[in-house]
Amino acid sequence: MKVKNTEIGFNFLGKIKKIITKAKLFSILLIIILLSISAAAQETWSLVKCIDYAMKNNVDLTISVNNTERQRVNVLESKAKLLPTLNMGSGVNYSFGRNIDGNTNTITFDQTMSNNFVVNTSLDLFKGFINLNNISLNKYLLSANKEETAYIKNKLIFDILISYCTILYSKAISEVAQSQLVLSEIQYKRMQKMVDVGRESETTVQELKSQWANDKFSLTIAENNYKKTILELKQLLRLEVGQTFTIDALGLNLMLSAEKQNIDSLFRKALNVLPEIKQQEFLFKASIKDLAIAKGGLLPRIYMSAGFYTNYFDGDPLGYIEQIDNNQSQAIGMGINIPIFNKASVYSDIKRKRIAVKDRELLLQKQKDILYSEIWTAVDELQAANNEFKSAKELYDFSELSLKNATKKLEKGLASTTDYEVAKQRFMDAKAGLLKSKIVYYMRTQMLQFYKTGNWNHIEQ
Repeated sequence: MKVKNTEIGFNFLGKIKKIITKAKLFSILLIIILLSISAAAQETWSLVKCIDYAMKNNVDLTISVNNTERQRVNVLESKAKLLPTLNMGSGVNYSFGRNIDGNTNTITFDQTMSNNFVVNTSLDLFKGFINLNNISLNKYLLSANKEETAYIKNKLIFDILISYCTILYSKAISEVAQSQLVLSEIQYKRMQKMVDVGRESETTVQELKSQWANDKFSLTIAENNYKKTILELKQLLRLEVGQTFTIDALGLNLMLSAEKQNIDSLFRKALNVLPEIKQQEFLFKASIKDLAIAKGGLLPRIYMSAGFYTNYFDGDPLGYIEQIDNNQSQAIGMGINIPIFNKASVYSDIKRKRIAVKDRELLLQKQKDILYSEIWTAVDELQAANNEFKSAKELYDFSELSLKNATKKLEKGLASTTDYEVAKQRFMDAKAGLLKSKIVYYMRTQMLQFYKTGNWNHIEQ
């Protein structure tokens, strides 16, 4: 009996261990699932991911793509106008009272019924080259729409880049404010201990506490600004309100260039690649074709037509099929239409189109002037950002050393809290200024690269 009881006890303990083991495995799996869900919810967005998402969800970009597809239909329609028309029709007529008998061609007062069929076609042999110019016009407009879509894409990417960098800067400012708060707290608590042992005065502690409170306020402002910049990017991407959103850091390992960019060389490259310039060029060419279409209204139109006709008349002794077969007639013709006077509408249209061509040429030149000014400014700002970064780095190194010295002097009682606060504030400002100069230099570099290529493919993950 003792052996059996012992075996039962061991079996029972074994089952308990199995249950506990399964429970542990279940708990581990549950924790892994929860961590996975949490990690997915807190997924970071890189700059490239933000851009890709915006490309699929931006309303203005979608509208522009739709406009391009609509213009593509216009091109096909203008090409189809070179083809002949072909139409077929049929009608049934009931006549009452005085009318012509279709069988005898005599006057009758009887009720009659007739059924006719017609097939006709027409073709413009010459129409002042209007159809050919219309095809070219719609092709240029299609190309202009494509460039407009590319321009909207580039502008969207640029807006995202600005917003992304603004978030990075505001986040860094928030982290600087947090570091400043930690330093203030450490110095306050350390000084409080020295007051407790009688080595420092209460006034010094109160000054440090005041600085600590001021740093808390600065941190609150910095965090609010960070949340605001996050909100602006979420709205730009059209994300939902409750969606969690964090961004990844950019690689800001800068390679400062001492080479001065040639403005004229960059301008010539940009003219060949930027979609806003190409768009204006295509619109200018389209206006020239539109003028040619208007001039075509002064030339004669030569056309050719052909038709097939047949009838059925009620009362004829022949049957329906026989009449349709016997009453057939065919016709072919050619004509010319020469415009002489149409209330000066053609001449007025030509004058308007000539003015439109001049306007388009001016708009193209204006766009080129704007581009030249933008490149000139970008080159100048890149050089300024280069110099600013060097100065900011030098200021950061000196202010960091100054803060270390002020901290040591404060601990030894050789410096006042005001001296320490000034050194700390100078260091925090230098740290924020260094980061700002890095971001500005990065953006200016990316902008000049954009002028060289006409796209943002150079942006790294």
